[in-house]
Amino acid sequence: MKPITMKVICILLTAAVFLCVASCSFGGSNEEETTEPTTASATVLPKEEAEILAYFNKVFAAAKEGKAKLNYSCSYSPKGFDAEDKALASMLAIVAQRMDFGDLGGEVAYGESHSALMPIKDSAEPLVLTAEDIVKIEINRDEYAQAAEEAAKLEKDAEYETQFVNVDPDVRRVYIELKEETDPTAGAGLFGRIFALPDRAAIEQEMKKAADTLTYDGAYSAKYTGCTIYMEIDRVTDQVIKVEFNRNIEVTATVTGVGTLASVGTQQLTFRVEGSDRYEFDWNKPEAE
Repeated sequence: MKPITMKVICILLTAAVFLCVASCSFGGSNEEETTEPTTASATVLPKEEAEILAYFNKVFAAAKEGKAKLNYSCSYSPKGFDAEDKALASMLAIVAQRMDFGDLGGEVAYGESHSALMPIKDSAEPLVLTAEDIVKIEINRDEYAQAAEEAAKLEKDAEYETQFVNVDPDVRRVYIELKEETDPTAGAGLFGRIFALPDRAAIEQEMKKAADTLTYDGAYSAKYTGCTIYMEIDRVTDQVIKVEFNRNIEVTATVTGVGTLASVGTQQLTFRVEGSDRYEFDWNKPEAE
């Protein structure tokens, strides 16, 4: 591959992935806590969707306001590249595998504020979901059904990373399937509140760096679809142990080759970005030194 072609593709891919970085479906049925607890639960296990949603919002707000030690990590993977020019699509996939965007995580010490990292980021307000935001919400669904579903997903997509099936009776597990949203606006809507979305002007500036070889029509689209939230909660304390915001974004952009890439013509590039924002909490107060 010519150096200039590699450079252009890197710039294009960097800009598109930046859209997702600067910013996953579940089946089965509810099940009650069948193991006799040795300690009473802080909250009776909710059963109806409205009750589960209210429970999620309550414990999430408490987690953001709380003072636990917090470890945050953000991972993503661009894949599924496609274009009329299959050679171009293959080159994009190769470049994506070699890209390194550095450490996207963070840590908050015990006793410090979580506002900078947890949604809604850089705000004292927590993320509050409504019935309009979700397709489905479940709590402690049947683990056998979940294991079978994970196996089916892996068989369908060899690149799928299976989710761990939790069987601890003292840990409640909430699964939420979110509604689709196309081209969310920073700070607004569902995904604009979950992720710190970038300004489109910043992305277009990145695209202009390749103007001598590729022109970009400014009409890229990012569809958030099949995205989910997974939360683990200590049933005795109602303290959140872990939250994962899993995103699946379908990206399309149209570019036209000029100069040394004139032979490419006008191409519609499509790919998807899979990723997860993970929050892990440690509520144990560290011993004084």
